[in-house]
Amino acid sequence: MADNNIENKDNDKNGEKIEVCYTCGKEFDMNSDEGAHYHYGKYPMCGYCSNFYGFYKEDLMDKK
Repeated sequence: MADNNIENKDNDKNGEKIEVCYTCGKEFDMNSDEGAHYHYGKYPMCGYCSNFYGFYKEDLMDKK
């Protein structure tokens, strides 16, 4: 896990933040993938999955 943190720090210097989508498992650049976000603040989600599962907005989930 420590190696992954070092790799992420190196990529941040280049303007890239490579993550693995927790939904589909695809690697993507968090900084350049439109729609990509951290679901619930900690789970990386690629732009495709964010659009596909867009109806699961945190705002709606919090208003139970």
